[in-house]
Amino acid sequence: MKNYFNKYYESYKRYGLISFVNQILSKIGLKMRFKDPIQKKRIYLSKKLNELTNGEIIDGIYKGSKLIYSSDFFLAKPAQLLGCYEKEVQEKIFELSKKYNLNYFLSIGAGEGYHAIGSRVAKLFEHSLCFELEKKNREIIKKNFKLNLINENFDIFGKADLDFLQVIKNKVELRKSLFLFDIEGDEFKILNQENLRLIKDACLIVELHHFYLTKSQNEEFLEKLRQNFKITFIITGNRKFSNFKILDKLNDDEKWLSMSESRPATMNWIICEPLIS
Repeated sequence: MKNYFNKYYESYKRYGLISFVNQILSKIGLKMRFKDPIQKKRIYLSKKLNELTNGEIIDGIYKGSKLIYSSDFFLAKPAQLLGCYEKEVQEKIFELSKKYNLNYFLSIGAGEGYHAIGSRVAKLFEHSLCFELEKKNREIIKKNFKLNLINENFDIFGKADLDFLQVIKNKVELRKSLFLFDIEGDEFKILNQENLRLIKDACLIVELHHFYLTKSQNEEFLEKLRQNFKITFIITGNRKFSNFKILDKLNDDEKWLSMSESRPATMNWIICEPLIS
């Protein structure tokens, strides 16, 4: 019981009264939430950066890609429009697409389609396939493809389950494919031994949500990957707001918030390349 109350006390000290109240509301099953000052500031920045960029990514590999303004609640939109969102992932997608002459990009947990859209605008792939749980996001992905005048060679599916490879088996050539997994811990479920065996000739980028499992479970998952792929790791690197003249009139706190990716902890991505290439 002491640990239970300590958890909420620590939340109060770290995030303030509003976040503490939101946790209580969630605990008792109410969907109502209050916005704290940082959330309000980030919503302002999302709108401001969308206005300043006209909804177009201004830097990086995905430069020139257009994104609809979908919601006040996606707080990492400024980082996306600046082009620094998951910058290291973008660079690895670019590198793998060229190294293996890939044609198919499969985004498993596609969100609003940031990587699927950006990689097509950058002409890294000829075909895009997206799996996304939320219906609203699937509709946004479609709108983003259309906004960028991409009217063919893309497919949008619902949640990726254990049999997701059966859905796409006649649509892709696996040895010419790159899979990007960002499915909030479900990577441990759907990347079982059988599915890994089937896609061992493809390239994978897996966002590792290590905090959902114990240390031994994480090691077991990594060992399964090592049996099928050469694996390396990347993490989020440095960001420089001085690179973006568009931010000059924002104060330093606003500049840093504009580049935030809203992560709960330092994240790792696992890069999986075929053992035989």
